[in-house]
Amino acid sequence: MTFIAHIYILLTLSYAHAVFQASTKNAPSNLPSIATSRLVGHDAGPIRMVKFTSDGKYCLTAGHDRTVRLWNPLRVDPAAFQSKTGRTNNISALSSNHQGVSLHSLPPALPIQAYTDGHNYPVSAIDMDDLSTTLVSSSEKTVVVTDILTQKLKRRFQGHAGRINSVACSKKGGSIFCSASYDGTVRIWDGRSFSSDPVQILQDATDSVSCVKILENSKRDICEIMTCSVDGCVRTYDVRRGCINTDDFGKDMSLTCFVNTSDDLCTAVSCLNGSIHIEEKSTGMLLGTCFGGHAAGRYSLECSMTSEDEYLVSGSEDGRVVFYDWKTGHVVQSLEGHSRVTTTVACHPKVEHSSVLISGSYDGNAIVWTNGDSLYLDAF
Repeated sequence: MTFIAHIYILLTLSYAHAVFQASTKNAPSNLPSIATSRLVGHDAGPIRMVKFTSDGKYCLTAGHDRTVRLWNPLRVDPAAFQSKTGRTNNISALSSNHQGVSLHSLPPALPIQAYTDGHNYPVSAIDMDDLSTTLVSSSEKTVVVTDILTQKLKRRFQGHAGRINSVACSKKGGSIFCSASYDGTVRIWDGRSFSSDPVQILQDATDSVSCVKILENSKRDICEIMTCSVDGCVRTYDVRRGCINTDDFGKDMSLTCFVNTSDDLCTAVSCLNGSIHIEEKSTGMLLGTCFGGHAAGRYSLECSMTSEDEYLVSGSEDGRVVFYDWKTGHVVQSLEGHSRVTTTVACHPKVEHSSVLISGSYDGNAIVWTNGDSLYLDAF
């Protein structure tokens, strides 16, 4: 990395507070507070989803431009500093801007590659296996399976009568896929089979199924498919025992997303009315509610847990990213930077890097946030 490029990063970080602010005073120091880079490459349109790989080294973004893109979010794109004129202009702009830097002045993160085959419509959901070799994505009513390393299209599955809201990939082997749809069904697909028909269709929901996840833990003998629906129910299908458990939050509670703690003992369920309920997964007992910190009501907002399971993070319709202490329900941090609704958030999966978060918005931007420690600069 050149000396000028390094100075550019330092200047950007030092001024970032003026435009991208953490509005909650006395927030824990290990939480993200500074916008350090942005993911540049998607054409105009919303960033629908952001997801880290299991090792935290890379991330994937799904865009309205019908592409999925792979990034190294903790490294700056060297191409941003290849033009001497560009370097001079960027640094001059930073030095003369006493009010801070604009979004477009943030250094771009390093793009790796793009996946375009098979996506005829905007990509609304993505997932991958633990080895980061298989990418599963949704394009309107179609499930698209891609080899991450070679970028080659592997399979396309069709059959849903409505838009696919969420997809899931088996973590071990990456050969079983689930898709949750507006048509009220969850379809299970076998990537090893020559048949393009689903191996099973789950039709218990009475409204749109908004989220699906595959839970696997051989040590605890867990193999489950978990869903939430606009009908107000969280359903857990025990694949090995052939049974279903339903937690009913009420018909007036339109459930849009859920996330489990790392030990799968607790579940946080996000609702369209702006509340996030935390329940004990095995019993369904309500442990607490987070409410009032983020704006909701029109969009499906993704939530995420920090890697140490200490804080719950949610997007917001006013463009913020909100951190809750889910044990008390109190807001502990609020990040301001996006100009439109923030629909997707992804926390770094490693405890040692819990201060890293990526947010994606309908303003077409994805922002990498850190707490300003040495992690980001050490990546160059």
